[in-house]
Amino acid sequence: MKSPYKAEIVVTLVLATTLGAQSPTPPTNATGYPAADSATSARAAWRRATSAMQVGDIATARAEADRAVNAWPTQEVFLWGRVVLAARAGDTSGVVSALDAYADIGIGRDFGNEPSIKAFMNSPQLQASRARHTANRAPLARSTVRATLPDSTFWPEGMDHDPRTGAFYVTSLRHRTIAEWRDGTTRELIARGRSDLGAILAVRVDTARGLLWATTSGIPQQANFTPADTAIVALLRIRIADGSIERRWDLPVASGGRVPGDVAIGPRGDVYISDSQHPELYRLAPGSDSLIPIRHPLFRSLQGIAPTPDPNILYVADYSHGILRVDFARQTVTRVGDAPRSTSLGIDGLTWHRGALIAIQNGVAPARVMQYSLDAAGTHFTRAEVLDRNSAIADEPTIGTLVGDAFVYVANSQWEKYDAAGRPRPNATLTRPVLLSLPIPR
Repeated sequence: MKSPYKAEIVVTLVLATTLGAQSPTPPTNATGYPAADSATSARAAWRRATSAMQVGDIATARAEADRAVNAWPTQEVFLWGRVVLAARAGDTSGVVSALDAYADIGIGRDFGNEPSIKAFMNSPQLQASRARHTANRAPLARSTVRATLPDSTFWPEGMDHDPRTGAFYVTSLRHRTIAEWRDGTTRELIARGRSDLGAILAVRVDTARGLLWATTSGIPQQANFTPADTAIVALLRIRIADGSIERRWDLPVASGGRVPGDVAIGPRGDVYISDSQHPELYRLAPGSDSLIPIRHPLFRSLQGIAPTPDPNILYVADYSHGILRVDFARQTVTRVGDAPRSTSLGIDGLTWHRGALIAIQNGVAPARVMQYSLDAAGTHFTRAEVLDRNSAIADEPTIGTLVGDAFVYVANSQWEKYDAAGRPRPNATLTRPVLLSLPIPR
């Protein structure tokens, strides 16, 4: 559900409970861009809040937390921090107000698992807020099982569909391969454990060329990882018929490794990949031999990529900053404005669909599939709707694709069933990979 490379929100959520650590330092060049400046101001205020709390100055901590929320009102980390601080101050009305603000962006917490507000649980003032949080977490299972792969150790991450054959292609982070699932039969295109490949993260079918594009990276979660594997990071062009790798584009080695987590194909045949570890977007033009890096102060933890029918417009999910609009004609990157009572943080997979974006938001709990409707200019969301919250099956969703008028997505990746070194967690139960199919409302 949430890889170590998508950990800012997850880690900071834990820290928000104790207020015991600071947010990572933002890029030094993140000035002159309103969204980046707001995030920078909010993080600075949050650092001051944590520092004040560490010395017992609750009043100052609350004031700085308010500044963080005012600068970044859709960041749940800061919103929950206000709940914790109000509880530390013994302010029942403040707790209720902060809980309501948290629910206002369409998400909720399980109060039974929140020790910070245990002392307030029986307060009559809290009950309406608790009901709102419960409603925001309630199951909304509109999806059904489309396919199940046989191997519970497979560890799925990316997937796509070939409309010509009906086949689904699912990547294995663990085994460095891609499985083709068709009519209940599975074949693996690449021999498992090839030493020249790392984890296979993303895959897209190129119907115009009759092949697959995939990304690979050497990361500790893959089987038989060695430190030398961190030098492996590449875009692959794969022949579907026999799984042979026709061409590979190796990315520059970077400190800490690279994680090219998604790949997408534009309407002119441009191939795009996103790196979440070193936040860069790469573009491979048709017929080109070179991957062109694209950098911007708003890039922090890049994830899903959604090309649009306009070859100059691309939407990219940034786990920390929200959904970004890349305009190649104007050479601009802007943050898409959130719809009322919503947040677009914590998004992994992203897909364009008829003037809206279908998003897998696994940075909130429980994870869900969202539809964000865009205005005519494509710069603001007018509505955010939960389409699926099928937590009984989709405990760790990642990537999806359109199949006719349905959205089919990986429901149960295994990120939280292994530790950061790729070792199974005690008592973790692996499940066979499931693809869920969700009808998309027109």
